[in-house]
Amino acid sequence: MSYGGSDMPPTHFAITTVNVPDRLDLRDMDDRNQAEEDTRQRSFDGAVFRAWAPRLLLIGVLALIAFAIFEGVDTWRTALSAPQLSQRLSNALGVPVIVGSSQFTTSPAPQLVLGKVSFGQDLVLDEIAVGVSYKQLGQVLQGRGWSWGEAVINTHPLTLEQCHTLIGMLPKSAAAFPKTLSTVRFPRLEVADEPWLAGPWEVTVSRRAGASMNTAVAVIRKDKGSLQLDLAAADDPAAVAFQLEAHEWQLPFGPGFPLEEVVGSGEVSANRVNLAQFSVGGNFGAIKGQITGVRDGAWTFSGSTESDSVDLAALIRSIALPPNPDDAAADAPTVIQGTAAFSGRFDGRGKTIDEAISAIRLEGPVHVRNPVLTGINLGYAATRPTVAGVTSGGSTRFTALDAVILTGPSQTVFREIRAHAGALAAYGEVNLRLDHSLAGHLHVDLGETRVLAPIRVAVRGTVLKPEFGR
Repeated sequence: MSYGGSDMPPTHFAITTVNVPDRLDLRDMDDRNQAEEDTRQRSFDGAVFRAWAPRLLLIGVLALIAFAIFEGVDTWRTALSAPQLSQRLSNALGVPVIVGSSQFTTSPAPQLVLGKVSFGQDLVLDEIAVGVSYKQLGQVLQGRGWSWGEAVINTHPLTLEQCHTLIGMLPKSAAAFPKTLSTVRFPRLEVADEPWLAGPWEVTVSRRAGASMNTAVAVIRKDKGSLQLDLAAADDPAAVAFQLEAHEWQLPFGPGFPLEEVVGSGEVSANRVNLAQFSVGGNFGAIKGQITGVRDGAWTFSGSTESDSVDLAALIRSIALPPNPDDAAADAPTVIQGTAAFSGRFDGRGKTIDEAISAIRLEGPVHVRNPVLTGINLGYAATRPTVAGVTSGGSTRFTALDAVILTGPSQTVFREIRAHAGALAAYGEVNLRLDHSLAGHLHVDLGETRVLAPIRVAVRGTVLKPEFGR
């Protein structure tokens, strides 16, 4: 083959600008790529760790809290279970206690609810709810222990003896209840077998710091009145000491109208009631006394009462106040006015306390200073013995008046009445019935000043509108 003069003959080598890496270059490139990949991987792992580390920490903390709560709840469930509480209360109170059920609820508020709690054979409380606030619940989770609020007890009506059993357990309650439990409250406690204590009562048992629950306050409210009993353990283990204070309250015996103020103190047990002292007061004055009831098959009450300054007009108005306070009779003179001093004895007997109290009778002498009899002038009537019909109008002012009062369930009797005004003397007997009506008679004598036989004057009408006749 021939070539031109300017043509280069072919050779076995080619001249080029392409850089073809050899084996060492390829290895170096692989190393650099691996290093870069490792750097990117480490950077990614670091970013992932930084992103997940707080989450993992939170998950760990939550897991620890959940474990603590589980362990705590399991411990609480065991400590607050019905068998454990039954054992604890039995040991503390010294009587067999059976808790029917125990449940911790959070609605409507955190509280431990105990159902059908039996004390011995005769006393069963329907429900005991012990409250704890959410703040206190948080303290429990922090390991500070339980901090209980008040315990609210709801139950069916109890007998007087069951109430006495409850109060008798108060001195032992310090060991039975946690120290943080400061109040036990009965929002509506009713006494089933005593109508005069029927209720509903609001009873609060409180404990001062470091003391046992040995005092209770029972309050009942009706209309505008209230009665409060402060109860405490007495020296006699079988008795309960009490102090009473009432305002605008009608007693189960005695005056049939609300009294402005009543105070007293005494002791009560299953077979004895001793009101060692009492005082009742109002616009009529003050009356004090004492009364005791003892059960020996039946209940028997006895006692005494006295006063040295009772405004008779105010007392009569309190007894026979007209339905409408604006009634003209409210300002009219009462049948008798004056200031009375008296002393008397109580007695009453019945199968129950209520029957015995309802049967109480009071008997004693009464002395009236500056008495005025309204509705008749006895001196005028005595000088005209031949006048027939009803004699009314005027009044009779005496120097003094004495009588014996006898009050009973159906009426009050004023007997052995003896009144004097100079030569004029009046004596007789008058009954005051429950409807405030009067029935009786008075004998009027002018003595030796006139040669006239004594006259007889009938007493009728009411204490606010008396009528007199022949």
